[in-house]
Amino acid sequence: MNPKDFHIRIKEILLANRDPRNSPSERFHDMLDGEVKKRSGKEWDETVAVQVIREFEWATNTQPRRDNISESETKAMFSDFMADRGYDVTPITEGDEKTPDAFIKKDKRAYLVEIKSPILNFDVQAQLYKFKTSHTKILDHIHKATKQFTEQDREHELPWVLVFTSSHAQLNWSTFTDALRGGVVQRDGKRNPDFSKTDVYKSTLSLIAQIDAFIWFQVNGKSKTIHQATYAANILSKHGNETRHLVEELSAVKLPNHMDLIVKFEVRAGIVTLS
Repeated sequence: MNPKDFHIRIKEILLANRDPRNSPSERFHDMLDGEVKKRSGKEWDETVAVQVIREFEWATNTQPRRDNISESETKAMFSDFMADRGYDVTPITEGDEKTPDAFIKKDKRAYLVEIKSPILNFDVQAQLYKFKTSHTKILDHIHKATKQFTEQDREHELPWVLVFTSSHAQLNWSTFTDALRGGVVQRDGKRNPDFSKTDVYKSTLSLIAQIDAFIWFQVNGKSKTIHQATYAANILSKHGNETRHLVEELSAVKLPNHMDLIVKFEVRAGIVTLS
């Protein structure tokens, strides 16, 4: 969260909780801005800013901001993004069985794409974001997407590309990678919290290995635009060449703020590794 969005959110929270007896708004802006800088060190840390806002939401009993983006708007953003990079998007008509959202094509290469948009839940009573629930939902989406891909392409003749979108700053690429790895992996290799022993995680590992590429889009709910893209290619995929071309071509056209990241992943011996 950059400083501009940080102070806009403070203003929104204060407007939702103002009382004539409250302290002047400037005091909160200065105090919270100073807290971010104190925790960040020399530079403004956007992750720290998100955490400070979350704490302020908790303290004021304010629901987190939600940017509602419809399914049609999400698909339109995706189509525009692909068109800017020379790819044609052909929607797949849904029949009796659930199918992926679309084919994307360029030159002689074609891919199957499914788009998922998980929601970050907020527990009003506990004043906590339900990260465990979010992890489970991400894994559930992988289960559903794999079934959809299989229904359309039983022999896995085309690369399978699973796209996730989120308009919430605290449901981001890091949340997604934590879900893939079964928890937050610490420097010593241990997970805290550790969800890797749960049934849903263990049942998802083999499905993660079937996905040829993941794409995570962080989107702006107001402008309906993509402002961050992360591409993760499966290095063990039998469609490795096609996936490499896709990632290279999509990432070659930079987003306005250059928020593009390329990573690789693999699943070996029940462990998901990202590099």
